[in-house]
Amino acid sequence: MDFLEQVVSDRLTRHARWLGVQPPYDGSEFIWKDEHFYHLSGIDRQGRRVLIEVFRIGIEGKLEAVFAFQYPPPIRNLYRAEYDLLYSDDS
Repeated sequence: MDFLEQVVSDRLTRHARWLGVQPPYDGSEFIWKDEHFYHLSGIDRQGRRVLIEVFRIGIEGKLEAVFAFQYPPPIRNLYRAEYDLLYSDDS
């Protein structure tokens, strides 16, 4: 199973349904500053595409969740509402 298949795995999609996010799910890979990121999105109850989770490949070669403050700008911009909900720079 490759990393993108892991992102869209049954475990994650079950978690998404628990949060009220429904199919179709979309898992995508992108590279930002030579680092691979993976994100999973779905559709919320109002029919909007929403972010479920962002991952990257950790030191041990396994997927690890990315904290919102670590989201690269393309993810921040693509899912602005979720980013603003999860992270506020109070400095």
